[in-house]
Amino acid sequence: MRLVRSNWLAGLTSDQFLSLDPWEFVIHVESQQQWVAEIRSKLSVRLTDEELLQILYPGIYDATKSAIRNYAAGSPDGRGLCLIGYALSYIRKYGYARVIDEVPGSGAFNFADLDGLDYAPRAHGLEPDYLNTASNYTDSLSALPQFLSDGIVLSDEGLQKRHAHVETLRRFLTHREHQILRLAVLEQHCSVDMSSMLGLSEKQVWKVRRQLKVKLGEIAIDQGICPRVVASLRGKETAAAGE
Repeated sequence: MRLVRSNWLAGLTSDQFLSLDPWEFVIHVESQQQWVAEIRSKLSVRLTDEELLQILYPGIYDATKSAIRNYAAGSPDGRGLCLIGYALSYIRKYGYARVIDEVPGSGAFNFADLDGLDYAPRAHGLEPDYLNTASNYTDSLSALPQFLSDGIVLSDEGLQKRHAHVETLRRFLTHREHQILRLAVLEQHCSVDMSSMLGLSEKQVWKVRRQLKVKLGEIAIDQGICPRVVASLRGKETAAAGE
């Protein structure tokens, strides 16, 4: 257990916690050890601990800042779990991909360094570069991913299926509706986080989500789902929202 860090957070007053500089948590000794351990438990990369931390720090900082804001009224004893949870969630959703992007040899071949077209390699000449890139990528993973989306490794089959469903519906949705659907279904963010991430008010997010539910219901009916079933699901959603 990360006792020193959790006890330190629990001992802060409400005002001190709200005004806490996220960097104090992000670069805490226990935090550094945990971030590195999380990455190395999944990836085998030829990067030092310091290099890994420099890659992860910006994203963990943003996640911690959001966690502090959202947990303002929470119990002091749960502050550590909240901040750690937000940070680990970022690492698992985005951090692995960020690290992989920094693995030497994972970048694309750059033709800008060539002096002229006469020296441009032919297709067979590019094969070693491609093989090296693919090899570096696969060697960095403890298990091959089942699906890739926007640079994010998705190893969960259920998440993979949900992503496929979301992309199938994409042509029926506006850009904003698609964003909200991805955040809700794939990343399971609440409306507060969505408003912060998208730069919208909570009321705007609520309106988009309401429109999205109506549109998804209409799509389901068009695809042959019984209107009564759709109506019953809408009723359950309304009841859940009321609770």
